[in-house]
Order: sequence, then structure tokens, then C-alpha cells
Amino acid sequence: MYSMKRASELLDIPVVTIRAWENRYGVIAPRRSGGGHRQLSEEDLSRLRFLKNQIEQNGLKISEAVRLLRQSDSVPPEQAAEQAAEQTTSSLTFDGLVDKLYMDLIHFNSVQADKTIDLVFALYDFEEAFRRIIVPVLYRAGAEWEAGKIVVAQEHFATETILRRLSALFRVFPVNPSLPVVLAFCPEGERHHLGLMSFSLFLRKRGAAVLYLGPDTPLKDLDGIIANHSVSFIAASVTDRCYVDKLMEWIEAAARNHPQLRFLLGGAAFDRAEWRPVKANVRYLSAEQWEDWHNA
Repeated sequence: MYSMKRASELLDIPVVTIRAWENRYGVIAPRRSGGGHRQLSEEDLSRLRFLKNQIEQNGLKISEAVRLLRQSDSVPPEQAAEQAAEQTTSSLTFDGLVDKLYMDLIHFNSVQADKTIDLVFALYDFEEAFRRIIVPVLYRAGAEWEAGKIVVAQEHFATETILRRLSALFRVFPVNPSLPVVLAFCPEGERHHLGLMSFSLFLRKRGAAVLYLGPDTPLKDLDGIIANHSVSFIAASVTDRCYVDKLMEWIEAAARNHPQLRFLLGGAAFDRAEWRPVKANVRYLSAEQWEDWHNA
């Protein structure tokens, strides 16, 4: 029998992830020792190892890996689902996790906030976690700051903590060298880069090499990067329309200097069709069109 900590060390799976899989999916059934400590069996470790391998080696979502486990399991699927439902609490719903993460952040509890974010990514696929939990937390922090319910330091802490965690994901996803290189930035003056980061992580998860420059990027510095790193796509996000004209001027010059370039533009500044200047090699992408980015 193994303690939760020992199982975590042997499998290289964080304790918070093991507990999340147990609570949401009922994939293991720890026993209690005489002292009341939770202990895992060899069978529990085998099941956890199976899930980890399916996720890391075959690229499955945790829900897909669990479904595959149950198909090859001696436990009837109905019984496993019943166990998972019994162990799932309201704190593991989308709304519950949004509330929990938000409270961790506005109380400057960085350790607990990181644990909650670990839990979120253990329970849900990145894109679902981002859309249903991370973005609502950030919007809530912004709205509560504007309403005077939290101070600017709380809003900044929440934003920077989440952006720090999202930035770390860039090194997690492997790069497919057959896919084109994408240069991603917000033009000079534009500081809202959550949408850009979301799209960049979407591309990285699919194997694209993304050179992420982030917000407030001077356009004059980009020509050398494009040439030296064989950039094929430019991804730019703009929320304030006052930055559009200068970006479009730069796009015209960049297209002349690098005819192979294709440009993917998004953000609130391009929400309406009349705000989208028609140019060769330029495409305006909504979130619903991201899967088709490579065909721009």
C-alpha cells in the first residue's frame, strides 16, 4: 500500500491531480490505514499510470482516458459513474472553481491559487478550463475593480498570477517542425493580450512554433525577427481601434518585404465587418474559426 505522497512520487503525478481524478471520476478507491491515512493499492497505481500514459503519449483528454479505462475495466461503467457522481462536490463545478480561484486571488493567497489552478487543469482540458474558468475569473476581477469592490492591487495580482501560469504552458506542448512559425504580438500601445495569449496557446497545443512577444510591441523591431526565424504567419490582436491604422501601415510594408507572410487579426477592434480593411493575405479570425487558421 502507498501513501498519496508516495504514489505521487512514483507516478510523477501531483497529489492535487490524483485527488481531482479521484473526486471527479472515481478512478481509484483509496483505503484507510489504522491511523486513518488514505492508502493506494497497486491496482490504484496501475489505473493512474494508465490515465497518465493515455494523456501524455496518446494526447487524450482526461475524460477520454477515463472512458477508455472503464471500457477495459472490470468495474461496470454505471457503477463507476455512480461513484464519481457521489464524490463530486459543488466546489468542483465550473461556478464553484471560478468562485474558489477568484477568492484565492483577491486575498493574495498565491500558494492556494496555484493549487486551485493545478486542480482546474487536472479536471478539465486546457481550452475548456480557459474558457469556462480562467476567463470568467479575469473578467470578474476587472468588473469588480471598475465597480470599486476591489482595489487595483488585487486586480493586478489576479491578472499577473494567471498570466504567469498561462505563460508557463508554452514550454509544455511539443512543437511540430512541419507546421509554420507564427509571430504573435499586440502592436505598440495595446496592452490587452489575453485573447492573443489564448490563441497562441491554442496554436502551441496543436504543435505550431509560436514566437510570443505579448503586449505593446514596437513594430519597427519585427522585420529582423521575421527574416531570421522563417516566420510564415503574423498573429496580432487589437482591442482599441486607435491602434489599427498604424498596424495596417506596417502590414502593407511587411507584406512587400516578406511576400510569403500571412496575417491573422483578431480582437474587439475588428468585431464589426466595416472595421475590417480588406487586404491581401489578411484574415480576421473569430474564436469559432481558430481551427481553420492554417488555411488562411
